[in-house]
Amino acid sequence: MIVSFIRTGERRYAVRAMLSDGRILQMDPAPGFDAWMPHDLQHFIVEKQLGIAGAVFGRLAAGGTAGTFHAVADGASAREASRLRRRQAAKDARLMPERHEDYARSERATYVCWQDWLQHANDPVSRARGAEMSLAARSMLDRMPAAERAMYTPARRAALRQEFERLSRNWTKLAVGESLSEPW
Repeated sequence: MIVSFIRTGERRYAVRAMLSDGRILQMDPAPGFDAWMPHDLQHFIVEKQLGIAGAVFGRLAAGGTAGTFHAVADGASAREASRLRRRQAAKDARLMPERHEDYARSERATYVCWQDWLQHANDPVSRARGAEMSLAARSMLDRMPAAERAMYTPARRAALRQEFERLSRNWTKLAVGESLSEPW
């Protein structure tokens, strides 16, 4: 699957996923715009790097909608598009019921990794923002099951920061109408 993060406005973005079977799913507008890195790009990074298969992007790759994406049905009639959306929603409901907790794991991981990246940033404003978030991130880590908390080794955190930095650098260069694409 190839996932594209598209800057659709000064403070707006969309996410488009081209599945391996050629279908295209999209979320537009997407929530959580940030000038350094939109929220869903953060999710993409942590889900991919930490192997969280049952959250947003793993479900998309498996053919679901993650409850927030819809099929792009170019040229389809309204009736065909509606049928396609219903079929996708039904498939999504059947996908990975045993992995439902992955959504919460992804949210926790996104917050913890975002805070860690900000706290290590070169920009003093970002570092201050990361410092403000540190108590909440520490609390999340402390409440995690031991197996989940064990994923956050110093080496893995460093690798995640590097990926956050790489994709943030690419995101901040985009003009409205441009996108960045990454394989899942």
